[in-house]
Amino acid sequence: MTAALQRLALVARTVAWPALLAGALACVAVIVLAPLVPGAPPPGGWPGFGAVALCAGAAFLLDDPAAATVNATPRSLVRRRLLRVALALPLLGAVWAGSVWYATAADGAWFGPQTRATLSLQFAAMLTFTLAGSAITLRVMPDEHGGWTGALAPFALVTAVLVLPQRWALLAAPSDSAWHATQERWAALLAVGLLTLMWANRDPASRSGRCKAG
Repeated sequence: MTAALQRLALVARTVAWPALLAGALACVAVIVLAPLVPGAPPPGGWPGFGAVALCAGAAFLLDDPAAATVNATPRSLVRRRLLRVALALPLLGAVWAGSVWYATAADGAWFGPQTRATLSLQFAAMLTFTLAGSAITLRVMPDEHGGWTGALAPFALVTAVLVLPQRWALLAAPSDSAWHATQERWAALLAVGLLTLMWANRDPASRSGRCKAG
């Protein structure tokens, strides 16, 4: 085994796989069971509820028990965290792909096959906001577990989906005239989440070094 594979294996051991698997199972359960609830309104079949569960499990991805040790290594913070996310992406992607396919394949589904790309955009925005929440917590309180704070982000987004007025709506039927506008808002949320995540993952050591040099 090469040195690179050995490092990869060491990182993989510190990933919160139980939380990820729990989120994946909860996502599948929500996607499968939600349409079966009698009398459920159309939003009850929104695959975004499954995305919330999946993102809540992914919120613990950045929690690193070995952070205090590896902070002294030359490898940057963003590279270490990108590696952790990359290890989990195949699982997250596979679960979401299967879930959104199942949710949109049924006859009479509120969201049909043509909405899979836009639903995946919503999932990406939720996931980015979740990781950004975890990263901000770890930046402010390095010794704390950011996952618990990050897990609140997708629930905050789904609350916004349910309570925002129509002019700022994040959820609409594909046949609704507001459908395209809601997707533009999700794209904007994704962009904001990415920028926030990039900011929160700046290496504190390099920043402090610049301050001392100045």
